[in-house]
Amino acid sequence: MIFPITQYNLSKNVYPNFKNTSSQNTLAHNQPFYLSKRFENIKTEDDFRKAQLEQNERSIAISTITAFLMAACAAFYILGIGKTSSKGGLQNLPNIYFHGFEGLKDNPKIPTLDTCKSINKTLREYLEIQLKQSKASAEILAETGIASTSNRLLLYGPPGAGKSFFAKIYAKSLDAEYTEVLFSDFNSKWVGEGVENLKYIFEAILSTASKNPDKKYVVTFNEIDAIVLPLGRLARNSSGHEISKIEERSVVLNYMEILKEKAPNVTIIGTTNLSPKNNGLDKAAMSRFQNIVEVPYPDKEALFEALKMNLKEIKNSEAFITQNEQELKKLAEFMSKRKFSFRNLENMVDKSKQYYQLDVMEGKKDGFKISYLTKSEKAINLSDGELDT
Repeated sequence: MIFPITQYNLSKNVYPNFKNTSSQNTLAHNQPFYLSKRFENIKTEDDFRKAQLEQNERSIAISTITAFLMAACAAFYILGIGKTSSKGGLQNLPNIYFHGFEGLKDNPKIPTLDTCKSINKTLREYLEIQLKQSKASAEILAETGIASTSNRLLLYGPPGAGKSFFAKIYAKSLDAEYTEVLFSDFNSKWVGEGVENLKYIFEAILSTASKNPDKKYVVTFNEIDAIVLPLGRLARNSSGHEISKIEERSVVLNYMEILKEKAPNVTIIGTTNLSPKNNGLDKAAMSRFQNIVEVPYPDKEALFEALKMNLKEIKNSEAFITQNEQELKKLAEFMSKRKFSFRNLENMVDKSKQYYQLDVMEGKKDGFKISYLTKSEKAINLSDGELDT
């Protein structure tokens, strides 16, 4: 039996006798070849002590080499991979951090201002102005002293009210390419890495827009309150997490100014469920948005239009909508009183389609009925708006 080194009493010249013993045979049988020869040379106490010193030296050497390799990898990452430059643009950007821009022109699920009637009045007026200003020539812009259109918009309001959807309508109406940035796109469990990831995203946006000055781009920062927290809520202690959040805030604020100067063809839209009136948002961030618009729960007119749009996939939907127009308006009015969000409405329509499907599977082919909608509306016990009260 082989005992740990700490159990040997060297003062009494008791050391492991690996030579010509059953222990030696067992050890030679179980140990790999590069260890067996090492044990064969241990015959005296001095040999044992020498082996100990050699083992310690090997451990120190291995630790030193490991530390050197880790430092080299870190240096290689900082100096090479993901390197960015404001002059040279983006180099070796990790694709995981940035989804890239996409055109929405051929996306049938995203309407334009002309085809969507479920936008509230304030947002419609804002987008109409933006569309008119986007057509202004360089001479008009120079004469009126406006370098570019107002391209900073902060949308706040309850969840499911259509903030992110409006951002896509905005982009499609302006024939702009679109992308979204989520907190999860750059967040990291490693302190400081989230800051670098966020820089990569902004550099990617800046590089793309700078190379295509004649194109328009829309970038939506969903739940921007998770990215830019009020400074007073961050400077409570000096933990690594708090410092990283302060640095992320600084990155966003600085790059918004850089984009304003170097990439006027980029529109930044921030969305949040928090109201700027209750100090839930950072004041410095809000000051960088030229327009702050509330997106409340949709009214009955918007819900009626959204309801018709969500029913289009049903067979003979146009005939159903025409025949049941008054009932649909009453249903939209009732949903408005319950403070339905657009997300509540989509869930309701999906459930009504399930009721319809079950009847068809049972051989009932009477077509889609208004009762499916009223039944599914009652199945939603609490709407997003009712949860607020």
